[in-house]
Amino acid sequence: MPGTPWKTVNRFIDAVSLVTQEKHFKHSLQTLALGLGYEFYAYVNISSKSSFALSNYPKEWQDRYFQKSYQSLDPVIEIARRTMAPFTWSLEDRNFRLTQRRGFAREANEFGICSGTTIAIPAGFGHVSFLTFASKDQSPGSHVRLDHVPAITAATFTHAFVTLRRPRATASSVVRLAPQEAICLRWAAEGKSMRESATLLGIKYSSARSYLDNARDKLGAVSLIQAVAIATRLHLI
Repeated sequence: MPGTPWKTVNRFIDAVSLVTQEKHFKHSLQTLALGLGYEFYAYVNISSKSSFALSNYPKEWQDRYFQKSYQSLDPVIEIARRTMAPFTWSLEDRNFRLTQRRGFAREANEFGICSGTTIAIPAGFGHVSFLTFASKDQSPGSHVRLDHVPAITAATFTHAFVTLRRPRATASSVVRLAPQEAICLRWAAEGKSMRESATLLGIKYSSARSYLDNARDKLGAVSLIQAVAIATRLHLI
């Protein structure tokens, strides 16, 4: 007979299987978090230059997290990448007390993010996503114990929904494409070659190539195809 975590996760699976609107999915995630004893949820997909989040963390914290590149400092991300297994954490942990992370921990605490559970999700093509449930409690002891199987199941369903439905991120790393870069990338998404894009825009071939190279670099992509995929996911084109 499934325990309380399984019952909570099964309700989430039922809800996600039927939702058609983004707002209902976010409501289901929040209901899941509350059912497990947490106030917050955060699905985060992190790559070199195009990270984004779907979360009910305070908007100011989400924006600050990416603006200050805290994803490169966050010990939760570091541990999740290394272990690839669900784990609980607290701002009282030694990893948060290291000198270079004290400011980060202090700011997280100010926004009521003090402890939680994080699940790493292999996201394909060498990427990793993370689902975190967080709480204002300093110690994770008051939360429902989330065993690996229900934790991974909830994280996998979340990742599948985000990947297939592509809901708009609540925060993302700052990627800004110049108008000509975005236009050239959009023409590439429509199947046009660099030379065809240059003709359509009335610019030189070398200019079109330069715009696309710049866009690819800003997005941290290794190919034009990947740049188009990232820009589409981030709603930049």
